[in-house]
Amino acid sequence: MKVKEIAGGTYEVASESGHTYTVKYCGSGDGDPDYCALWECNCPASKFRTGICKHIKAVIEFSDTDHRLPLMEA
Repeated sequence: MKVKEIAGGTYEVASESGHTYTVKYCGSGDGDPDYCALWECNCPASKFRTGICKHIKAVIEFSDTDHRLPLMEA
């Protein structure tokens, strides 16, 4: 999957199926213990399943690699 940051905390993810989805970080970066719940994706899987979708996982991996996530305080 190809991930591209389009604005602070908002990403476009081009999926393997050819669709493009928007993933948004909705947290404040204040060290919330439920970090994964602070992400939103507009894909169908994200709306109907529990847990995070593969598009959010791709953005987290991309952001961790490039150190682009909002800083989390201890």
